[in-house]
Amino acid sequence: MKRFESLDWLRGLMAFAIMIYHLIGWQLFHPESGSVLGNFGVYGVSIFFVLSGLSMGIVYNNYIKDLHTSFVFFVRRLFRLLPLLWIAIAVVSGISFILHGQIDLYKIFLNATLLFGFVAPAEYINIGAWSIGNETFYYAFTPLLIMLYAKHKQLGNLAVLGLVAVGIYFAFYALDSSKPLSEQWQTYINPFNNFFLYACGLALYYNFHEISMKNIASVLVLISLAILCLYPVAGDQINITTGVNRVVFALASIALTLGFYKLEIELPNWFSKPFANLGEATYGVYLLHPVVYMFVNKVVHQPVLCIIVTSVATIIAANISYRVYEKPFIKIGKKSTTFEVKKIEQVS
Repeated sequence: MKRFESLDWLRGLMAFAIMIYHLIGWQLFHPESGSVLGNFGVYGVSIFFVLSGLSMGIVYNNYIKDLHTSFVFFVRRLFRLLPLLWIAIAVVSGISFILHGQIDLYKIFLNATLLFGFVAPAEYINIGAWSIGNETFYYAFTPLLIMLYAKHKQLGNLAVLGLVAVGIYFAFYALDSSKPLSEQWQTYINPFNNFFLYACGLALYYNFHEISMKNIASVLVLISLAILCLYPVAGDQINITTGVNRVVFALASIALTLGFYKLEIELPNWFSKPFANLGEATYGVYLLHPVVYMFVNKVVHQPVLCIIVTSVATIIAANISYRVYEKPFIKIGKKSTTFEVKKIEQVS
């Protein structure tokens, strides 16, 4: 299967942007909407959702066909998500217990099983883990969407449009543009709010995978980046997550992902390889940077230096984690489920 290195570049860029957004917010100031970091602090995660949907389409479009293969798909995704999440949960819960002498076993159970994504999206333990709960929720419905597309492309597109309508409801009705995003965080992280982004990523594969866009892909990337960086908006981040601005930023995020998907350019290895490696280790960068920061912040008290040390340490830790810890679990998940599929076929 062809690997789209350009998508790894985008993953790497977004992972880095989100990490820097958090670190600057914790050490210096809170980036608001209208600033590059303020915009990507929110829409970097949105782009991750689009990328995830697109990636599932690329990898599983010919694989998911029935209940058995749907189950295998979900198990493989759990093997991808859970191992590192367990480490992060253990570290944060352990530190919390040492500092406060309390431990919430039910909350740990919800997080360690990823059930919080279905029953209590706001009950995440690790910073940023709400999006992992959302992802797990979307994975549960991915086989249905893929099978709809397999039956007829327009059926799949109709389902995606339905989810877009739900997203519009959240943007114009469920979220109040007059109140800060922090006061409506529980509504924003409702998995149905961002579901359309993941679904649109899946739709990108089914509607564009056979279309060559090499002449306009780079233009699409530049225009999308210009919108995401320069769009005239200011104030609280509720201003980019509601109303017309939500539509503009969501479309720019989807278009940016499409542009990178269809990008056909050769970049020198010294430039592209670091971002490709960062893209592979994105999950670790996203999940580990708050954990690394907890330790670095105790010994490095100069704000800018703390940001630099945390960033470098996180990238190193994420790459080691991916190659030494996460990758073996991915292989175990694939090997064990491949055996199950063969066994099912033999029984049949």
